[in-house]
Amino acid sequence: MSNPIKKLFDLYTSDLSYYEIERLIKQEAAEVYEFFKKDIPKPEGNESKAKKSIIFIRSLFNAFIMKLSPARRIFYLIALLIFLIGFSQNGHPYVLLAFIILNALLAFELADKLTVKNELEIARKIQLELIPKHPIKINKYEIASIYKPAKEVGGDYFDVVDCSENRSFIVLGDISGKGMAAALYMVKVQAILHLLLSNFKGLKELLISIKKYFSKNLRKEYFLTLIAACINKDGSIDIVRAGHPLPLYYKNKAKKLEEINVFGIGIGLNDKGIFERTLSETTIQPEKDDIVIFYTDGITETMNYRKEIFGEKNLQKIIVDNSQNSANEIKNIIINSVDSFRKGTNQSDDLTLVVLKAVE
Repeated sequence: MSNPIKKLFDLYTSDLSYYEIERLIKQEAAEVYEFFKKDIPKPEGNESKAKKSIIFIRSLFNAFIMKLSPARRIFYLIALLIFLIGFSQNGHPYVLLAFIILNALLAFELADKLTVKNELEIARKIQLELIPKHPIKINKYEIASIYKPAKEVGGDYFDVVDCSENRSFIVLGDISGKGMAAALYMVKVQAILHLLLSNFKGLKELLISIKKYFSKNLRKEYFLTLIAACINKDGSIDIVRAGHPLPLYYKNKAKKLEEINVFGIGIGLNDKGIFERTLSETTIQPEKDDIVIFYTDGITETMNYRKEIFGEKNLQKIIVDNSQNSANEIKNIIINSVDSFRKGTNQSDDLTLVVLKAVE
């Protein structure tokens, strides 16, 4: 490699690491394939491997071409044609012209992507500002929480709302799917929730009302799981649940961890009234050093490169083994364990975690 070319190469690859190369191959290539896969027809079983490969490559190319705008599609095909002519006739000017056209198209596509990325970053900042900055203590409990979207914006919802009569509400939600659509639905959930809490009558009534107002314009492919807890002045906690992962309750005196089994199905399903008829509510009275954990399935369904999931048992073991720690320490240990379990694999789902520890 000549000296000028080497300097140019070094300039543009100085910040390139092994991790970036691995990420490009493992993650970004997989994401690109997933993006185009839905437009690729499945080959028939009676075709040969060679024919299946040809059909796959042709279908992938067609899927790529059809994602371009009509004008860019034409320029791309022209550039491809010019390149083939130049390559077959050893015509270097033709090859150079094709190269210039393709790079111009790449520049346009990159500009579009960066514009969208900038808008998503703004959306991310707005969404993170909606996550409550709660105190480290609520009534008789230490509280620690974390919210980590898998993409720029996420479909998990977490809120802490202080109300009259020394009551505080903790709400966790998870809309099916990820990204912008899920994030927009979550903003709607927050707006409905805050409106309903201004005239609070009970947790069951709260969830039934959320279902009533939220389900009206919900698309069929989406549904919402939700859990709401009311922390009362005496330290008791009322809990209702709509299809969400069961909260965990560690009783320090008995050295025992159990799930808080409160029944309720998800919001947005065609349940024909089953939701209202079967929704239940339970109340617990934690004692000093007891722990209550609320979480979304992004914690337990975290996956590593072997396609193994973190699972409920790992989460439960961490809580039991670290029950002597503060709420914030338990939160950090759980998140560090989840990150370590992934072993470099990208976060596949939004995750939210709330840890309550009774200190009185």
